[in-house]
Formats: sequence, structure tokens, C-alpha cells
Amino acid sequence: GKSGAGKSTLIKQLLGYLRPTSGEILIDGVPLTQERLNAWWQLLGYVRQDVFIMDTTIAENIALGEDKDDIDYERLQQAIDAASITAFIAGREGGVHSVVTEAGNNLSGGQKQRIAIARALYKGAKVLVFDEATSSLDAQTEAEINETIHSLQGRDITIVIIAHRYTSLQHCNKIMELDKGAIANVYSYEQLTDRY
Repeated sequence: GKSGAGKSTLIKQLLGYLRPTSGEILIDGVPLTQERLNAWWQLLGYVRQDVFIMDTTIAENIALGEDKDDIDYERLQQAIDAASITAFIAGREGGVHSVVTEAGNNLSGGQKQRIAIARALYKGAKVLVFDEATSSLDAQTEAEINETIHSLQGRDITIVIIAHRYTSLQHCNKIMELDKGAIANVYSYEQLTDRY
């Protein structure tokens, strides 16, 4: 959808940050109520355009919120492999124990996005929401992130992608176009590219 079509509002409702003014959000047929929000948030991984990075190790950035002595390094490695940052981390002195600077200033945009993906996978997210996650990346890095997202298909994960660029949607099963806060059309990627 175009700017103002309702994409951000819909995502805020899906994430439980906004309550619908009418109707309801159903998760597998179950209404998303205030009482169910904490359980829903445990299942969510949210990857934004501007990824939050702390001035600490890569391991602690991925296992965000966990005490460094409690990090499960086997689960951490699985998340790193799935997020396609194994080679990047192996190339850093100290590996997962190497420190990233505040706001991730010593990381590229693509590396930050992959850390955010690994963070969600480490947490055990069953629903990954990508909110314009690749919009500030160059075409090559965007393609690499899209391949990382594509590699997650086949896992027990639902992936929701909000994007302006059609290339970010090429691996989606269903593409919904929003207009004035409502679903205007539903496409396959081929139907979308044929139309536009």
C-alpha cells in the first residue's frame, strides 16, 4: 500500500500496541485480548528498519534481556546459522564475544538486520514481523536479507513483511494490498508484478 494506506496501524494492532476501534485481531481463531498480550509477545519477533543494538558483545545483543551467564550457546549458534551471520561472526576477533559499539556503528545495515533476525530466532519466535526492515539497505544487501528470510521458510514460523519495494515480497505466499485501512487486493508475487 501507499503511504497512509494503514500498514503501520495494522502492524501496531497485530503487535498489540494499538487496540482496534472496531472488530478484533484473531490469532488462530482466538481473540487477541489484553489478558493474552504477554503470551502473544512471547511468540513474536519484531524486526524494524532501525535495529536496537547495545554496546556489548554480539552474543549479548542476540540473547537480549538474558544474563550473559545464562546464554544458551547451542541455541545461540542455531540462531546465528539460521540468520546467515556465521561467516561474519567467525571473521571477527573474539567471534560472538566481540563487542559492537553503541547503536552498532561498527556494523553494516545488513549485519544489524541479521542480528535482529538471530535475536528473534534465539528467543524462539513463532511469528516474525519485518517492518520495512530492508528499506534503507542497498539492493545487494536487501537481496541477501531476502534470501535469509526465504531460508526460514519450512520452519514452524509465520513471517509477516511490510514493504514498499516489491522485491522484498518475492518469497511471500500471499500479498495483501492495503488502501484506506482495508485490504484492497490479495495477490501472488507473479500477479503483483504482472499488475504493476
